[in-house]
Parts: sequence; C-alpha cells; structure tokens
Amino acid sequence: MDKKDTPSVVLSIRGGGGGGGGKTKTTKKESSIVSSVFNLVNNVAGAGILTLASGVAPGTGVIPAIIICFTLGTLSGHCFSIIGDACELTGESDFKGLWMKTIGPNSAYMVDTMIAIMCLSCSVIYSGILGDVFTPLFKQAGFPDQWNGRSSNIIAITIFLLLPLSLIKDLSKLAFTSLLGFSAILYTVFFIIIRAFDGSYKLPAGKFLQDGLITVPSMWNFDFTSLVLASNLGLAYIAHYNAPNFYRSLKDTNSKRFRLMVNITFITLVTLYIATMMAGYATFGDICQGNILLNYHPNDILSTFGRLATGFSILFGFPLVVCGAREAIIGLTSSLANVELGSDKNNFFLVAGILTFVTAISCTVKDVSLVVGLTGAALGSTIVYVCPPLIYTKAVTLIHGADSTASKRAQVNLALVPFGLFIAVLGCFMTIKEAKLK
Repeated sequence: MDKKDTPSVVLSIRGGGGGGGGKTKTTKKESSIVSSVFNLVNNVAGAGILTLASGVAPGTGVIPAIIICFTLGTLSGHCFSIIGDACELTGESDFKGLWMKTIGPNSAYMVDTMIAIMCLSCSVIYSGILGDVFTPLFKQAGFPDQWNGRSSNIIAITIFLLLPLSLIKDLSKLAFTSLLGFSAILYTVFFIIIRAFDGSYKLPAGKFLQDGLITVPSMWNFDFTSLVLASNLGLAYIAHYNAPNFYRSLKDTNSKRFRLMVNITFITLVTLYIATMMAGYATFGDICQGNILLNYHPNDILSTFGRLATGFSILFGFPLVVCGAREAIIGLTSSLANVELGSDKNNFFLVAGILTFVTAISCTVKDVSLVVGLTGAALGSTIVYVCPPLIYTKAVTLIHGADSTASKRAQVNLALVPFGLFIAVLGCFMTIKEAKLK
C-alpha cells in the first residue's frame, strides 16, 4: 500500500466500529461520559486527521476552510445525536432493531450489510497502515531486515495486540486504551502546531526546510477546488454506525446524557481538526501532502514521534472497528440465515475469522484504494447523513403520530438526505479523480 495514498482512503471510511445487528449479552451500561468521549474521539479521529491540510492546499482560503470544517462537524454531530434519540424513543439499542422498528423488517439486512462492508474495509486499511507505520520505525530502532518485513509485522501485531483487544465486547473496558489513543492524537496535533510556530520550516532559512516552494496561504479563496476539502470533511466524522453501542454502554443512559457526550466529543473533534488543518497548512502551504507527516524532514525527531503516535492511535482504535464488523455480521447472519453468532462461545472464532480475512488482504494486496475509497464514500455518507434522519423521523412519527408537532419538527432532518447523497457522489468523484492522477 502506498503511504501517499493511504490517508485519503482512510478519510473515506475512517469511522470506528459498532452498531450492527446483534445484541450482545456482555454489553453493560458502565461507561461514564468522560470515558465515552475518549472512546468516541479515538474512534473517529484516527489517521484521517493528517489529511485535512492537503484538503486546504488546492486553494481553499483559511476562513472558508474553518467554516466548512465547523459546519460539517455540526451536521455530523447532530446526526449522531438523533440516533440516540431514536434509541430512547423506540427502546431499541442496535441499528438492526432501529431499522426494523422504523423502516421495516424486510430490509433490515441492508443496514447490517453496509456496516459490515464499511468496517471490514476500514479494518483492511488500518491493518495496512500499521504495517506501513511500524516497519520503518522498527528499522530506525535497529531491527534486522530479515525480521522486519511489512507482512510479518502485520501478522505479529494482529496476533499479539489486535486479537486480544478485539475480543473485548464491552466498550467501557476499552476506555484506558482509548485514553492512550486520544493522548497519541493530542501529541500529533501539538507537534504540528509547534512546528507551525517555531520557524523550523519557515522560508528562507528554516533548519528542516526541504526542496519545494511553500506558498503563502490565502484567507478568503473559495472555488471549485474547495470540493476537495468538502469531500474530505464530509466523511471525516464517521462513527455513526457505532452510535447505538455508545448509547447502550453509557452509564445511566438517556438521550440528554447521550447528546451531552456527543456534543463534547464533536466540539473536541472540530477543535482538533481546525487546529491541525490550519497549523499544517500554515507550515507548508500549497505543498501539503495527503499525509502531512510526509512533509516533515526525516531527521525531525518530533515528526518521528508523531508517526509513532499515529500508529498507536490506529492500534487502539482498531478494536472499535472490529466491534462494528462483529455486530453487523451477527445481525446479518441472524437476518439471512437464522444463525445466532452473538453468544460468548462464538466470540473468539468470529473475531479470529474477521482478523484472518482482514490480515490476509492487507498482507497480499498492496493497493485497494479505489475499491475501498468508493465503498467508503458511498456507504459512509449513507450511514452518516441518510440513515439517521430517516430512522429518527420515522421513530418520532411512530411514537407521537404523523400529525403531531414533534413529527412535523422532526421532518426538517430529512433535508440532510439529499445532502448525504451529494457528499456520496462528491466522494466517489474525488476518489476516481485521485485514482486517475496516480
């Protein structure tokens, strides 16, 4: 997998796990708001935060970029919150149950299929990134080449780290690793900000300055090239298929507490995204690469630790992705084959099967960017912007009646459906355009 191509693909599918069909017996309402925030930030941010400066680089001005980031973060956070509202209204605690009660049982398999494909695609990309990140770091640390292959590293990381973490079904038990992942994300953001202000890459004499013209950032420009940033950010906040998991694992859960948790999370995400996007762009201007870390000099020790931090943030976010694949597969097999895989005795074999499939692809296929990117753009926007408004408005109508004030007020959310379809088409267009430039 080409490292240059990886981040933009991740951005299309980057969300974490969760929310498929099967209700699991071991899920407990134990997560505090704080631990849920750590889980969700780590679930969403991942490696995609490193791609945002490149979305500004084609020509979007600083002010429009901030407005786009804030607006799409607000819309994504709202869609996440109304899934919790739908859970409270219907009494359901997974996506399959929500879909069956609001849209209908005959098409319930569709939402599980979308989530399963999304999470498996994301898992493949994340697995490949782990190999791409840690292999050069191991080499820099002195590991001999015969013991430091990309595929062997992916397999070892999968067996000794990803498998034990992915076997955990209760999100509250991932709070500590999510805290570590959140800390890794914070380090990366702060290092990018430090380099934006300390002059290390400043023209004409920055000590790490490399070949290539660092152009002066514009302030107000907004044109067709801004669609690149809109496409990136339109799918930069994905974790919505995990919303039922977060709702049911929240301590003393209700829609009010859930919305508070979501608001804190998305305010944090918008702040981190804007800071990283602006600092990276202020440092390198219009030559920002798809992975901003590739702009930094190899001898820059802060960037080396930034790569390490990125690896750990992905490592600790990976179990949330597998959680989504597991629950979606449980729901899918229940719907189509009447086979129940959700019991504890099946957990090891199901997770091991998922990881075997993911690892086999990430080790043997070097570039799945086009297929996965198209899948992520189409399904991601559907899950983020289309499914939540449909489910929520149907839930409100089901409880309060079609002629009620609450139902009429809820109909406003349906305006997000055409917006989601626009983001889907835009994401597919940008993915194909990027593939043609390779």
